Amino acid sequence: MKKILGAGVSLIAVFLVAFTYPNIKQPVRAELPYASLLNTLCGEGSEADQYGFSYPLQQYHWTVDGEAYLSPATIDELDVIFDQLNAESVVQTMILFKPANQVGNRVNCAVHFLRYMQLGLTSGERKDNGFTFLIVVENNKIDVHYGVGLGLPALTAHSLTEINRLAEDTYDETGSMDDAVLAMANAYASYAREQYPPLLAVSNQAAENPQPAEQPTEITLPALADLSIASLMCLCCISIIVLIVFLMIVRSLFRGGGRGWGSGGGWSSGGGGFRPSGGGFSGWSRPSGGSSGGFRPHLPTRGGGGSGRSNRGN
Repeated sequence: MKKILGAGVSLIAVFLVAFTYPNIKQPVRAELPYASLLNTLCGEGSEADQYGFSYPLQQYHWTVDGEAYLSPATIDELDVIFDQLNAESVVQTMILFKPANQVGNRVNCAVHFLRYMQLGLTSGERKDNGFTFLIVVENNKIDVHYGVGLGLPALTAHSLTEINRLAEDTYDETGSMDDAVLAMANAYASYAREQYPPLLAVSNQAAENPQPAEQPTEITLPALADLSIASLMCLCCISIIVLIVFLMIVRSLFRGGGRGWGSGGGWSSGGGGFRPSGGGFSGWSRPSGGSSGGFRPHLPTRGGGGSGRSNRGN
């Protein structure tokens, strides 16, 4: 009887806990540090919260979040265009793609992205040469904006706005994001080079017009008749010593049936031609300690030069 009562009490206790547990107030979990980033619209953030971005500063491509809108071939083609502009110290360029519901102030979004990614060189003739395009993807259309580094005053708002309109009009006509972005990138690259000629042009010009090489200084050796008797005797002694050493080497190589340099290593000549023996090499082999094949994926190397200074966009 006592066992039955004990079991009943235990069962009642279980039911009470099950019904009252949902009403017990749970401790409020602290908000994660990145929660504000996820809820911040692009263009509404501030420097204190990294402008609402959390992208790595080094990217695989000059396009960010473009995989959902561009083909791989177009992304690679854009990388070629922007790699060349960067290598020529013309401009460091990135394109950010955002759906309309993730963007607040669109001009600020473009400028903030340039600052966050630290685009532009930090010194030299082309200091602060960062640039960003922002492509806001809406229903059946795109809206293009830009941010310009402080070191690119020659890129005027009028010309850049025309490039923006070219991309938007191309998308309206073709419905192809690939065509629109490539048309924009090619027009932009041509315009940027017109205003800021590649710095490599000077070195290329020097390579095309090399200076004549200096003629080597002619060295005149003394004639044999001008040498003294002592000098001639020294030359004869040296020649005799060299000849003796050479004969000893030849004798050691071919002594004992043509075997050379012992049996522990080196090579031998018996049996048709010289071949490795002992510790000699036995053909090519893959270096040890490395990977078993294939190649390691390249690391993300496209990003800003550390500047990020900009206060102009559209």
